[in-house]
Order: sequence, then structure tokens, then C-alpha cells
Amino acid sequence: MIEISHKQNCSGCSACASACPCHAITMEVDATGFSYPIVNQSKCIDCGLCDTICPFTKEQILPPLQTCYAMQHKTAEILKKSTSGGVFIGISDKVLQEGGVVYGAAFDDAMVVRHMRAQTVEERDTMCGSKYVQSDIGDVFLQVKEDLKQNKPVLFTGTPCQVAGLRSFLRGKTEGLITCDLICHGVPSPLLFKEHLAFLSAKKRKKITGYYFRPKHWGWHVHREMAVFENGRQYHSTCYSDLWRNIYYSRVATRESCSNCPYSSLYRPGDLTIGDCRGIDKVLPDFGSDAGVSLVLVNTEVGRKAFEAVCDVFKIAEIDVQEVIQPPLKAPSKANASAPAFWGNFNKHGYKKALTMYFGKHFVLKYYLKKLWKMCPILQWLKG
Repeated sequence: MIEISHKQNCSGCSACASACPCHAITMEVDATGFSYPIVNQSKCIDCGLCDTICPFTKEQILPPLQTCYAMQHKTAEILKKSTSGGVFIGISDKVLQEGGVVYGAAFDDAMVVRHMRAQTVEERDTMCGSKYVQSDIGDVFLQVKEDLKQNKPVLFTGTPCQVAGLRSFLRGKTEGLITCDLICHGVPSPLLFKEHLAFLSAKKRKKITGYYFRPKHWGWHVHREMAVFENGRQYHSTCYSDLWRNIYYSRVATRESCSNCPYSSLYRPGDLTIGDCRGIDKVLPDFGSDAGVSLVLVNTEVGRKAFEAVCDVFKIAEIDVQEVIQPPLKAPSKANASAPAFWGNFNKHGYKKALTMYFGKHFVLKYYLKKLWKMCPILQWLKG
């Protein structure tokens, strides 16, 4: 029977709950908004399957990196919809054309990020773009299993722990499955993100109907966030609209297991690994990086075939991964020592007060002074 004695040892992938033959395990949310498995003792038959399925605390044999590429889709409209170089769209297009299904993270009608199933381009497009919050897996693993039983091609995209959870849940029955893990810096709290949206809605007195974590309005190299309200108005480029970005990079609201991640290396659980190809402008200056470039690691033969099937729609360059390697491919993100105090303030005083206490009461002024500094070359020249 699975028991979570330390939260560092649970990624919330839900493989145990999906695998339980007695439906004795439910994923329940704690005070920080993260889900953990809870066992109903009256239903449990002590079969031990949940412990066997859990991929997080067991030694895993992960495939070594085969090759590394910089990739950029040739279609400008696809690049606009993508956070990086459009690799997810390129591969999922191929799977959908073959009558397959695609699984990925998208917002539902209540603005909650969930893993969803797509059979059409329109459904798939809701999954485009980064989601800097942990998604709710729900019963998606069971849906994937059923699709594979029906001999449908399946593409599953998610964080490395979600991909590892799915593969462990399937127990080797992966014929027809392509898995794609994301270069992940850690997943922030769904509860805190919900509070962030509520804060922005209250501030502008409008309901939020869309949220973009890294739209390309300002180029691929700029990380600004944008909320869209029910009247179509966009809210961006302020200290409050960019607040979630600061929370994400501070890791003050990141899941505890992320600092103990066993997948933060070049040995990955997915057939493919995708993320930003940061540093490509120095390695290949003529690649055209401002439109967005994906870093793609081919880890398995399944991944190799998926890569080769879409080469014709991409601009591609094979590169040395060490020249563009990102921190999550070397080691887990470090835990923020202020996280316990932050959550204590959040649960006692609420979202805005907790952030003010963490970032400082002058964080609004600091934001605009920093923005002014970047916009004023004369000030930089005078310092310089």
C-alpha cells in the first residue's frame, strides 16, 4: 500500500490511483494546492500494485540521449501559436492525420489546467503554449490505455514525471504510443494560480476567459504574461500581469518533489524531449531565433521515427546539447527556503498579503524602475 511519508517523494502523477483495481486511491489536494494519493483502507486489498507502479522512488533504467536538434516550424502562423519552435504542433499534426489522438495540458471552461484528449486540430490547438502550473491528470492514463487497446496512434505530452507515470502505469504495453516530455523547471501550485486569476479579475472587475504564459507579442526572448477578459480586453506589461512569472522563477510555490526530481538529467523518460533552445543565437546566429526555436532530444527509436516523420515541415540543425543545455537537464531546481513561510502567510493572510511579504512592499515600484532602466539606454550608458 502506497504511503507518502515525505512529500518530496510524490510528484502527483496519479499512476497509483489510476492503477488501483479496487478504486481505493483518490488524489486529494493539500493546503498548498497539490494533489497526493489517499488510500481508503476499507477498499484496499493490499495487493501492492500502487507501490509497484510508483515510478518516483524506484531506480529506473532511462534511455540515453541519441541526438539533439534545434527545430523551427516553417509555417509562420504555427510559430505564433507555439511557445518555442512548433514541435508539438508538427508531431501532433502527423498523429491526427493518421487517425490518432493527442493528450496534453489545456485550460478548461473554469480556467483550470487539465490534461485533455484531442481528436481534432481545434481541440489540439487548446493545448498549444506553455502552462506554468501543474495540470490535473484526472483519468487520462485510463483513456490512453483504452486508445492503445483500440490500436489508435497516441501522442502524450507532459512533464517528465507525468510521462514516467504513464509508462509505469501501462507496464510495457506501449505499442502505438509516442511520449514527449518537457524540459521542466518545476510545477507551481494550481491553487495559487487560481488565486492569481481571482486577484487579476477583482483588480480589473472582469472575468478572465484566457491566459497566455508566454505569448510572442514581444518576441520569443521576452517573457511577459497576458490575461484576456470576457470583453476581449488584454491585460499585460504591468507588475501585476507579470506577477505569476516572478512566482514561477522564484520557486516559492513549486511542488516539493521538484527539488528531488529524478528526471533532471539527459536520461529522460520520454521518447522525445522538447523545450526552448536557449543559446541558439550564439551557436547558430543565422537560425532566426526571435520567432522561436525548439530544443529536441531524441531519446528512443520511437522518438527517432516520430522526428523523421515531420522533418519536411521544419528547419533543422543537429547541435551539441552541451552548447545549449538548460539547468533542468543537469540537476533539479533548488527548493526555495522561504516557501514554508510563504505558504504560512498565504493560508493566514491570503494571496496579495503573502506576495507583498515575500517580494517586499515596494515590489511595484521596483518593477517599474527596472522596466524604465531597460527602456533607457542613456541611463545604462551613464552607468557604464
